[in-house]
Amino acid sequence: MAPTPPNPPIHVVIPTHVPRYLDLVLAAVARQTLAPASVTVTCDTDDPAIGAVIERWGGNVGAERGVWWVRRASTGGERLCQVRNNAVRHIHESMGVDNGRVLIIDGDMLCADDCVAQHAQFGSRAELVYPYRVNVDEATSATLDASRILSGDRRLEVTAAEQELLAKRERRYRRQLLMRRLRLGPLHKPKLLGGHFSVDLALYLRLNGFDEHYQGWGFKDDEFAYRAARLGATVAVPVSRIISWHLYHPTRQPTGRMADLPTARRFALRTSLPLVCEHGVRDPLPQPPVSADRLA
Repeated sequence: MAPTPPNPPIHVVIPTHVPRYLDLVLAAVARQTLAPASVTVTCDTDDPAIGAVIERWGGNVGAERGVWWVRRASTGGERLCQVRNNAVRHIHESMGVDNGRVLIIDGDMLCADDCVAQHAQFGSRAELVYPYRVNVDEATSATLDASRILSGDRRLEVTAAEQELLAKRERRYRRQLLMRRLRLGPLHKPKLLGGHFSVDLALYLRLNGFDEHYQGWGFKDDEFAYRAARLGATVAVPVSRIISWHLYHPTRQPTGRMADLPTARRFALRTSLPLVCEHGVRDPLPQPPVSADRLA
């Protein structure tokens, strides 16, 4: 029997543009049974309120390489792809990291205590790990307190109904992977949820990260998954095993048909575009100067 490969170090990336839930997110990361190698909060704003939250709560995270704030002034619109790439560029070039995994969790995602450990376990056998999320209602989200989360006095639980929904989604993801292998299904399925997934750092760099031409709502995660599939990347779908909760906020999805979005028109061109995106970790689109500070 072949030896089990070692679990890779996990570098957590937290994209956010508001400080609203960041204390809760960092408190949950501090409770992980396996400490991440580093945590990078990455922003398309330089709002000092975000830095203040990191300074207050980041010290609870036992990350050997520290907790970092990567940011730049706002460009006036949503550039999530660039914000993710800024973080990975910092991890690879400024911190000198060449191996391991990048675990991306949005600034409104609350991780279960074993989330990092589970990503490390499944990530030792697959380049991409696709979990999902459990939605938290507005009233419950408003009652959460970072100190109580950190101490373990306040814990979210998955109901039986929510667990069944996750299991149903996992079965669908497995069918979609099978159809992909048989060349009978689309390459961007199953669904990559950009707010919670992990990816081998080498694969992220090989793809040059997320395509920065995708700005605003829609299709950026599908496009990344499509290019990874074209390169033959392996995928694990432990949807019912790796738990994270999505805290409430008003939806930012625009009204109207998804097919009418500018990002949809670019996604329709995917077969004619290069697998290694033109503007990403390397050669990013023009942006204000990027700063990085270790705050904890």
